[in-house]
Amino acid sequence: METNDNSTNFILPEGNKRPQALKILCILTFVSTGLSFLSSIFNLVGGPLSPEVMEDQKVEMIKMIDELKSLEMHSFVTMLEQIQRMTVSINAHFFAVSMVSIAVILTGLYGALMMWKGKKIGFHLYIIYSLFSVIQLYFFVSPADIPTIVIVWNLILATVFVILYSRNLKWLK
Repeated sequence: METNDNSTNFILPEGNKRPQALKILCILTFVSTGLSFLSSIFNLVGGPLSPEVMEDQKVEMIKMIDELKSLEMHSFVTMLEQIQRMTVSINAHFFAVSMVSIAVILTGLYGALMMWKGKKIGFHLYIIYSLFSVIQLYFFVSPADIPTIVIVWNLILATVFVILYSRNLKWLK
């Protein structure tokens, strides 16, 4: 006896079973965006770093930079200096950064949920999420203070997921 349980599958396109690859991608996105959302909420509740904590972090960063200079690892020195300036800028705009970050995360989560339900609009929302995930730092931090590796890594990850999701477009309605 076969039962049709739409409560677990939501509303799927008629006669189509959700592709396994799409299930895996959506679950990965649900986990990633869910954890990011929780982290953002906890950070928001905790508030910006105090001047004392910022000073302590700066002292620790200076120690690491001095050690890297003694080892003549100048590219890492530049990256750590950028990270330090980026941290100061993010902390200065803490609440705005947090709100934009939460909005971007929720867009990605909703996009994945729509794809899970078989709706093509989810893919378009996921693309928006991917783009804003990469560029949101530029709203609050000078481009000179953002390490290239951060942007490159975010671009690679976003591109891979968009390409993988796009392989399921024919199933989405």
